[in-house]
Amino acid sequence: MLIAAQLEGKTQLLQEKEVRLQQLLGLDAAARTVEALIQEAEASLSTLRADAQSARFVRDQANELLRTLSEETLHAKQSVVSAEERAVQAERIWIQQRSDSIFTQEEDVRQATLTQEQMENHQERITAHRQLQQRLAAQIQRLEEKLKGERVTEEVWVQLNQSLQLQLTQDEEAIRAKAKAERDLEELTRKAERWSVLEQQREVDQKLHERLTQLQTVFRGNAFVEFIAEEQLMQVSRAASERLRFLTKQRYALEVDSTGGFVIRDDANGGVRRPVSTLSGGETFLTSLALALALSAQIQLQGKYPLQFFFLDEGFGTLDPELLDTVITALEKLHLDRLTVGIISHVPELRARLPRKLVITPAQQSGEGSVISLESI
Repeated sequence: MLIAAQLEGKTQLLQEKEVRLQQLLGLDAAARTVEALIQEAEASLSTLRADAQSARFVRDQANELLRTLSEETLHAKQSVVSAEERAVQAERIWIQQRSDSIFTQEEDVRQATLTQEQMENHQERITAHRQLQQRLAAQIQRLEEKLKGERVTEEVWVQLNQSLQLQLTQDEEAIRAKAKAERDLEELTRKAERWSVLEQQREVDQKLHERLTQLQTVFRGNAFVEFIAEEQLMQVSRAASERLRFLTKQRYALEVDSTGGFVIRDDANGGVRRPVSTLSGGETFLTSLALALALSAQIQLQGKYPLQFFFLDEGFGTLDPELLDTVITALEKLHLDRLTVGIISHVPELRARLPRKLVITPAQQSGEGSVISLESI
């Protein structure tokens, strides 16, 4: 009975609470179950808890910001106090310095204040001044080292400056003179080059003029014939001189003097020139032989048909054995030059050297005539 009574009491209490809950939730919740309502309440509770946690985070940040601002405010207040104290002190110093300076008003100070550009210009001038000061100090040091403790008086300094100015003036004059000399040199060089060209042309023209003058002289009267004869004589003398040098073993040479006559050059005696009349008989024969051979060769060159043969008549008797051998050797060599020489002689030594001989036997008193016979070695 007790349990039934308790159950009935609990049931009635539950009904009352459901009615009370429905009144609290409204009429639309009457249709929902208690479990649904509990789930909605738990979801709302979770949302509220998250909102509460976010609010607590925002509150903590706000508190931290408030603390930081409070500290900054405190520092700012302290800075303000310190700034006010410095301002008071600066004002006091400003008033003291202004009373001691040339500036009496604040406007004067503002007007005297430099701009940034002016400060940069002054800084550049200061830097340039310091660099100049360093250079001058280095120069002073070098001068002191050169002076070695000596001192220059004002008078000596003035004299040195005057001497320096004089040297500078002379140096400028020397530079101008050098420039003028260089210009003159260029002009002279051009003129010299032009002169060289003209001189070469003049030499060519001079040679041509000399030739023309010589031709004009040559073709006047008998001068041309004389000129040709002189040239021919020079050629004959040169050829005869070569043969004479061979015949005399390089002792004598034959030349033509200014008058057209022959002279002997004695190379064995320092090249002394002497007349042909000073030669001995044998030397005269050798000279005549050289001239005859040269003249014969020249005549053959001028002819249409070469002679290739001529006679030499005597003269060999005046030769000593050594000269005779030299002459015969030279005559034998002529055969190699396609030239045959016939010799008319009574010298036995000469006859013995000849390979072929025409022997003439004179006529007899009995009336028998001359007989010619050919002998060969």
